[in-house]
Amino acid sequence: MQKFINHVDHVAWLVRPENLDAHIAQMERVTGATLKRFTRMDMGFTMCISWEAGLEVVCPHEQRTEFNQWLWAELETKGEGVTSVVFGVKDLDWHKARLENMGIPVGPLMDDHPDSPWHDQLVLWERVVGEQVINTNIVLGDIDYADGVIPFGNSARPHANG
Repeated sequence: MQKFINHVDHVAWLVRPENLDAHIAQMERVTGATLKRFTRMDMGFTMCISWEAGLEVVCPHEQRTEFNQWLWAELETKGEGVTSVVFGVKDLDWHKARLENMGIPVGPLMDDHPDSPWHDQLVLWERVVGEQVINTNIVLGDIDYADGVIPFGNSARPHANG
């Protein structure tokens, strides 16, 4: 297993339901990545992710749920755009205790859903720290990737200038 430690793991954008398909198409066109969709009906949102590229797009469903209320609040106050940066850590509990000792609240533990299309590729544990840095939520991520999921140093294509 591999993981990002003290390094950005991935970035998440928040979009409105009516714009999801267009934003995914644009992101895939620009980056060359393919984002896999997973809908959490129980929580009221859809996520589209390329773990290999470190890109995530989150979209709340029209029907409000307890979970997606904060996504709607973010959209209503800030609009679409980058909502969260997931920062990779080695020990989620240690970082939670460190931040709480500094008076910074840390959210509940979140993990991957067993029905997700990437469930066999990673072990995911995250905690939302909240809007601590420049109008962006910081999420602590203790994410272990199966070997080969993240192309560390193994570029599929050579760089244009070298």
